[in-house]
Amino acid sequence: MARNQLTFKKKERAKKLQQKKKEKLERRELHKSSNDKGKALEEMFAYVDEFGNISDTPPERRYEFKEEDLMRPSDLEEDEFKFGKVSYYNDAGHYGFIRDNETRETVYFNDKLAGTILRIDQKVKYKAIRSKQGNQISEIEVYV
Repeated sequence: MARNQLTFKKKERAKKLQQKKKEKLERRELHKSSNDKGKALEEMFAYVDEFGNISDTPPERRYEFKEEDLMRPSDLEEDEFKFGKVSYYNDAGHYGFIRDNETRETVYFNDKLAGTILRIDQKVKYKAIRSKQGNQISEIEVYV
């Protein structure tokens, strides 16, 4: 009787193996049918309309960009002073960071850029510029 069970298990394993091969072949055929290879470039384009919906047809009217559209609000407001306070200062390195009151962004400064020695929690009025290293001050004034 043990021999019959052994052959039964072998038959079951063979059936499972055949089933896996069949499923693998079906998946391969499915991938071949849904493959994008060989399609023309125009068929693969996707267009975004003015409302942000994606479609496969090009839009009927085109939007003409103006230089004002491309400028960020921060670029337009560079001439205005921003308010913040010194959040960190390193005495040994003579540098620190100012945290903006509105945006909570940090701006780097050192004593040479500031022209004065600042201390922690001191309120300042400053102008910031963007450099390779990040935001840093260009002008600074201490206010009470």
